[in-house]
Amino acid sequence: MKIELKKITIEHIKNVANGSIDFFHKDKPLNIVGVYGANGSGKTTLVDAIALIKQIVEIGLIGSQADYQHDLVGLIDFTQNQPAHVRIVLATDQADVTYDVTLRRTAQRLVIDDEQIRYKANQKGGRTRTLLHYQRGFSWSDDIPIPLKDLTKTVQRKIRVPKNMVDLRVLSELVDERADSFFFNKNMLKLLTTTDIFSDQLLTVLKVFKQFALNLAVYSSKISGQIYSDIFLPLSFSVDQAFGLVPIPTDSTKNISAELYEVGVKVFAQINEVLPVLVPDLTISLAKKEVTTNQKGDKILTVEAVAHRGTHHFPLRCESDGIKKIISILSTLINTYNHENIIAVIDELDAGIYEYLLGELVSVMSDRAKGLLIFTSHNLRPLEVLPYHKIIFTTMNASNRYITIKNIKATNNLRDVYLRAIQLGGMDESIFNHNNEINIKRAFRRAGRV
Repeated sequence: MKIELKKITIEHIKNVANGSIDFFHKDKPLNIVGVYGANGSGKTTLVDAIALIKQIVEIGLIGSQADYQHDLVGLIDFTQNQPAHVRIVLATDQADVTYDVTLRRTAQRLVIDDEQIRYKANQKGGRTRTLLHYQRGFSWSDDIPIPLKDLTKTVQRKIRVPKNMVDLRVLSELVDERADSFFFNKNMLKLLTTTDIFSDQLLTVLKVFKQFALNLAVYSSKISGQIYSDIFLPLSFSVDQAFGLVPIPTDSTKNISAELYEVGVKVFAQINEVLPVLVPDLTISLAKKEVTTNQKGDKILTVEAVAHRGTHHFPLRCESDGIKKIISILSTLINTYNHENIIAVIDELDAGIYEYLLGELVSVMSDRAKGLLIFTSHNLRPLEVLPYHKIIFTTMNASNRYITIKNIKATNNLRDVYLRAIQLGGMDESIFNHNNEINIKRAFRRAGRV
């Protein structure tokens, strides 16, 4: 089944009060979208919001105790009165499906207060229908404390069956206790496959979102920051129907399993098909330093990532951070280029990458990529090689964070148009707060006296 990201709307997350981005142009899906704007204008918030949806769908809000979860908690200001909201629309061959989630933050975690799944068939006169609506704290009736709204009469009748009522109450109490997703948990999926309370469409839609999350790779600035530690290389990969993010040791002091080593070898072989084209004569390998056996009898390998340039071989950690950044994301870019349904979201794609090479990469992806690459950047080179409808600009208006340039001729240089708009205005919203040099110099002098 073809699954494409159609639209995302973000409300009250970090510095975005409201913002929407369409990933279709003239009813056709885009294969690359670049997001540009000033520091603190909502670029990374988009990446974080997509990562939040991925986590909810895949493992739930409290499904992992990794540091990544703590970052998601920090997306919402727990002192604000307005809840955060994310809406994501996916397009399939049969219908457009929408997931709405409303969240708030307590002192230590996120809480899901409201979820909705909507369905609109791809047919003439098709209407948007709510398949299921969960609201934390709501009670369907006085005698049946099930937090579901907008139920059809058929579903209401089925809920009153004693066994179905018990199953739903158990699920409701579990979700209420954990403040997690009502839709995307194993108990709900089990309920949908073992009972006929809800329509088959609901199970199909949940599977669509599960597949979407599986095909989604989010490469945040926190992940890329691990490159600078010279301990691990965060390797975003997709090979042999397996994909994910694995830490590859670069200092020859860390141990990995034999399974992870095999994955690393395959990913490095895939990367080596493209890497020498981008960086002449450079290839990489994963060298075994030592093989031991743990108490369970499993093989444990001490490995080191090695770079090769002709007859010269040296540790990959000695390469520049830009080279390591390219290696880190290359497998995901290869997969996005070759396969539809794949979505790669990369924050600060330009960090450490030579300007002209960056332009070539995004140009190639724009020409032939079958999947979708969403990236943020400060380097303006991609504005010279991408069509205007594949560029989103962030604004200074928190209530309208994301805009596109309209009525621009194909012969116009988008980079020049953008720089002129920064200096003179002319867009629907202000895209940069000007600070003249005198104010900046005065601020530096004041700071020097503190």
